[in-house]
Amino acid sequence: CKVVGDKVYALLFQGASSELITLQYSSNSYTLTSTVPITLDSGVEIATIDMDGNGRLWIASDIVTEIVLRWSDSPYTTWSSPITIATGINSDDISTITSFDNKIGILWSNQNTKRFGFKTHIDGTNVTTWSADEVPASQSALNIGLGMADDHLNVVAGSDGTLYCAV
Repeated sequence: CKVVGDKVYALLFQGASSELITLQYSSNSYTLTSTVPITLDSGVEIATIDMDGNGRLWIASDIVTEIVLRWSDSPYTTWSSPITIATGINSDDISTITSFDNKIGILWSNQNTKRFGFKTHIDGTNVTTWSADEVPASQSALNIGLGMADDHLNVVAGSDGTLYCAV
């Protein structure tokens, strides 16, 4: 879910046949104002949404061995084709997306490399322009067992732009 003023945008994840609903808050209650079908890829395990500083909604999801993004501008009825952010992941890997510091960031697990990946996109730039993979905390990772990566992710941005990641 993403709350923006008196609206709530909620991704109702149902695999490849998901929906984005919009709720309007008024007089101590919510009213459903729109339902938009969103076709994700076959084999998708999970999807998350967030909105960048310019009001563009983003969906991050997986396609078996890839991490992809889709985007839509208001009124969020038409969605882009997938933009591939990472390849070579394990079929059990996932991603999450968050807005912070005039950027949108995507964190994903890669159990094949035993690391996490992270890229950012500056609000308002070309939708296909993303930073290089930062491979967060790679200096701390030990090459033992399954390594550092796993498919449990949560990211929250602090008011100063610091990202706090629970993995």
